[in-house]
Amino acid sequence: MNYYYEIDPKYEGTAFGDKWHYWCMPNCSPSEGGRMCFKTHDEFVARSSRVWLENANAVYLVHPRWNLGRGQVNDREFTMIKLKAKTIKWWQDE
Repeated sequence: MNYYYEIDPKYEGTAFGDKWHYWCMPNCSPSEGGRMCFKTHDEFVARSSRVWLENANAVYLVHPRWNLGRGQVNDREFTMIKLKAKTIKWWQDE
């Protein structure tokens, strides 16, 4: 399970001091051996204009709507977002 964040332009530069528009929090499903920092996730959601959840089933637009399955995702646009996204490294051991 991965989260992708599109940072609102007024907040660019506030994520880790890096001026980047797209971010990814990869492998954040504990059931799949991943881990997630909810504090970091909440901060990114608060600064994002859109957030996508990608899991084994599909890709969902979860913010600003927060209703899984209802947000239409453009496959081409999402592929470009994935390619542009910078990985969030909130953990210290890597």
